[in-house]
Amino acid sequence: MTQTAPPEARPSARIYQLEPYRFSNNLPPDTRDKLKEIFAHWSESEKAEALVREIIDQAPDTLGVRIVAYRFYFYRRRSAEAAHWALSCLDWLSKRLDLPDDWRAVTGDMADFKNWHAYTRLWLQSLTAYSYNMARLGKQAESLAALDKVNELDPSGKLGAARLRQVFTGPRGDAGMLFPKEHEHWRFPYSSES
Repeated sequence: MTQTAPPEARPSARIYQLEPYRFSNNLPPDTRDKLKEIFAHWSESEKAEALVREIIDQAPDTLGVRIVAYRFYFYRRRSAEAAHWALSCLDWLSKRLDLPDDWRAVTGDMADFKNWHAYTRLWLQSLTAYSYNMARLGKQAESLAALDKVNELDPSGKLGAARLRQVFTGPRGDAGMLFPKEHEHWRFPYSSES
């Protein structure tokens, strides 16, 4: 008979119990029908958004619904709302992973960020998504702080945070020229300055 270590001696045991979660399979049943309806009305912005709001109102504490909301606003290039939903996903995941509410306070020893489990991977992806949308909004300090946190927690670089940081701050101005460079005389279309 094999002896197993008690749960407290296995710090990553809890995370393995979360692994069977399938994000797309964990939506309320009629939400899937609404998703099809959203795509059918994609070109009708108001109708599509009303359907997204219905999904959110129906199951606001469901991770899958939060992901749907994030993706909707992200693809609509509505970065303020997309950033909100990225943080909402981060909040949901932080509660399940017993992480601090503030992503800035998270350290690598608080969860198993190295083995690329479903929840920790999505936590890092959510923070990257938040960073990207902050960049689109011209909030450089917040965006780069979030990317630096991803880089700290993902030292193997699976999410490419270091490269994304180079893209955001480099002289070429890739990715939609997110941050204006000193030598450029244009305004970013999503900035509050007009």
